Amino acid sequence: MGFASVEVDDGVLVTSADVNGFILSELRFPPGYLQEAFEPQLPYLALVLDGAMVKSFHAKTMDFGPGSAFTMPAGLWHGATFGRAGATIVIVRPRTPATPLTDAFRRLVELRGRGFNWLAWRLAAELRASDAAAPMAAEGFALEILAATAREVTIERRVGRAPRWLASAEECLRSRIGESVGLSELADAVGVNAAHLARVFRARYGLSVGEYGRRVRLDWAAAEIARDGRPIAEIASEAGFADQSHFTRLFRRHVGTTPARFREEARRVPA
Repeated sequence: MGFASVEVDDGVLVTSADVNGFILSELRFPPGYLQEAFEPQLPYLALVLDGAMVKSFHAKTMDFGPGSAFTMPAGLWHGATFGRAGATIVIVRPRTPATPLTDAFRRLVELRGRGFNWLAWRLAAELRASDAAAPMAAEGFALEILAATAREVTIERRVGRAPRWLASAEECLRSRIGESVGLSELADAVGVNAAHLARVFRARYGLSVGEYGRRVRLDWAAAEIARDGRPIAEIASEAGFADQSHFTRLFRRHVGTTPARFREEARRVPA
């Protein structure tokens, strides 16, 4: 048996564990599931591994798909509707409102571009593991995710909400996986000077446009490797890496393990 508990709650498969002051969970929502509106007693961080959902608030709705992540403050009324394929979501929730990372959960913030995706897949895999090191490994991945969350929220507070053209540039990089998008081409697409784009992009995301684009492609490849049984070389090619050995080196540097090992861990079945 693994260290996490497994139960079905109102049709949702919940795998969860209490690890050093945090509740770590993987939730598998069935297709078309409707989550009634509620006010969470404790804040949480959610990371979407697969599927899609629409969160409904008093004044707006927000769409979240694979690779999305967001912080949810305590007491914020909301409900959710899940897509035709359901969704798999990782939740990191403090056991008490007062934690060193409380500030990171005070507002609803959508998180993009900090490499949450592969960390969330590995955290979910550790929740299904049965070896003695699994609790420590799960805690380590959770802390990495929380640290990245705190940094992104801090950046948003310091530089403010991203201008619309910058969000468009970021979305362009995400939507054109496998394509080589140059800085000048990206600047032309969003209507700003290339030097200005480079400067503001780095201030916002902490990476150059090229570094960010590579990270997006590696995150996309990690998710595809985790959820799909296709050959790794095929996924690498679709992500824009023609040389599989080069892809493997970059993947290992980014994720900390080889693509084959990552797939094995991500698709682990509970013992």
